[in-house]
Amino acid sequence: MLAFIRAVPVLPLILLASTTQLRAQDMPVRVEAVRLMERANAVSRAAHIMPNYKLEGTFRAYGLDGAIQSGTFNIIYSVDSERYETVFGNYHAISLHFPDRIVQNGYEPPPPETLELDGLTPLILGRFDGSDTIHSIKPATLFGRRARCIQFETVNGRTRQSNEICVDEEQGNVIRWNVGEDLVDSTDYLAFEGVLLPGHLRHYINGKLRMEVEQKFSVIDGAVDWAALTPPNPDTLRQCKQYRRPIIQSAPQPTSAGAGPWYDVQVHGVIGPDGHVSEAAVLTNGRPELEQQAVQIVSGWIFSPGVCNGKPVPVDAQLVVHFPPQ
Repeated sequence: MLAFIRAVPVLPLILLASTTQLRAQDMPVRVEAVRLMERANAVSRAAHIMPNYKLEGTFRAYGLDGAIQSGTFNIIYSVDSERYETVFGNYHAISLHFPDRIVQNGYEPPPPETLELDGLTPLILGRFDGSDTIHSIKPATLFGRRARCIQFETVNGRTRQSNEICVDEEQGNVIRWNVGEDLVDSTDYLAFEGVLLPGHLRHYINGKLRMEVEQKFSVIDGAVDWAALTPPNPDTLRQCKQYRRPIIQSAPQPTSAGAGPWYDVQVHGVIGPDGHVSEAAVLTNGRPELEQQAVQIVSGWIFSPGVCNGKPVPVDAQLVVHFPPQ
C-alpha cells in the first residue's frame, strides 16, 4: 500500500505491508509507475535545507448531515523546531516542538476533523510497495492539465482495493490520489523554494466532499522568536528517555457487520494512565450505527498504559474496530 507522507517536512505516517504474492503484471508498466511516483516525490519534497517558513491555511469540514464547519491552521517550521496552531470551533490547540521538549497550551483531545486535516496537509505523497499490483497507466485531462493516471490494485489482509494515482504530465506533481474510499484532488500548485506545493485540496470519502483546504507558504526573514510564540502558562512535556507504548490487555471485536462486506471503523481516542480509553470519536463514513457501536466498543477496551520515564501517561491512539460480514 502506498504510504501517506506529509511532504514538508517529511513525516511518514502508516505503511501497511502484505505478504500476498503480486499478481501477474507488465513489469515495464510497473517500472514506469515507480518512476512517475519517484518524480512526484522529488518535485514536492525538499532535497535541501529549507529557510524558516510558515504554512497558513483555512479549511471547511462537510458533515454527512449537511453541516459545514470552518477552521484555521498555521505551522511555523525551522531547521529543528516547529509550532502548530489549529482553531476549529471551541478547539484551539497550540504546541511548540523542540528537540528536547514539547510546549503546549494544555492538552485537549483533537476533533476527528483536525486529524483529517493533519493527514492532508501540506500534501499526500507515497511509494509503491509489494502489496501493489500495477495494471495500467492511462492519459487523462484533470483541471485543465494533462495527466498520467496509474491504475493499481492493493491487497492488505482481507481487503482488495482498486486505486488510481494521477500525476501532472509536465510538472510531475500528484494531482489526484484515489486510494480506497479516499479521493484527494490537489490543485493550484505553486513553486516555493524549489518545491511544488498545492494551494487547494479537496478530500472526498466514498464520493462525498468532506473537506476543502486552502493553504499558502511564506518565508520568514531572520530567526524565529519562539518566546513570543509560546502560549501563556504552558505545559511542558519532556522527551521520554524511556518509553513503553500502551499494550492491549482486552480488546474484543464485534461478531458481525450484518449483510455486506467487512467494515472497518477507525476510532480516535486517548488511552489514559489507568489503561482505559476516553474521548473516543470517529469521522463518520456512512454507517452511523456501526460507527457508534465502534465508539462504545473501544470505550470498553483495556490497555496497560503508555509509560514515559517510569510514569503512566495519556497517549493519543488510532484504534480500528473490524466488523466482519454476517
